[in-house]
Amino acid sequence: MRVIAGKAKGKLLYAPSGMNTRPITAMMKEALFSIWQGEIIDADFLDLFAGSGSMGIEALSRGARKAVFVELDKNAVDVIKENIKNCKFNDCAVVYKDDVFNRISLLKATNQTFDIIYLDPPFTRDEIFHPVLEAVTEADILNQDGEIAIRTVKEKEMPEEIGDYYKYKLKIYGQSAIHFYCKYAEE
Repeated sequence: MRVIAGKAKGKLLYAPSGMNTRPITAMMKEALFSIWQGEIIDADFLDLFAGSGSMGIEALSRGARKAVFVELDKNAVDVIKENIKNCKFNDCAVVYKDDVFNRISLLKATNQTFDIIYLDPPFTRDEIFHPVLEAVTEADILNQDGEIAIRTVKEKEMPEEIGDYYKYKLKIYGQSAIHFYCKYAEE
């Protein structure tokens, strides 16, 4: 697995050992960043269930101002930190070894907001998808013009609306789907 484009293009990214993480394919990552190409420069990027950190690192490589990584697995956190160091992004990356729900509450409590929030919950924990999306939307940590992208198995049903957010796009990539949400316009 490598960084696809930008300042760290071609840098090798390590993946945590074992079956606890599913690194995103290069094709899917390239497709997502093509969608975000006009929004990534100077963006604040939140990578929830970060795994290897490849999404947040790709965002930094392509010009994001900051990336925050949240991952509970200690082995994965160590890999994220190593990948950030190897790509020389220490000054613009923050890594939390934490439960995603706890960290979302803390981000809200400290008034941190993001332009892009990427969620990649474990496919084996089907019961987590709706609650984590609900936690993100209720915390209101997305900037008004930002967007949320959540990766699921392609068969997973996700709500068309949740709170002040609506699903505006669904993309299928092999056995995975990405559901895109944004806020309704402020009145």
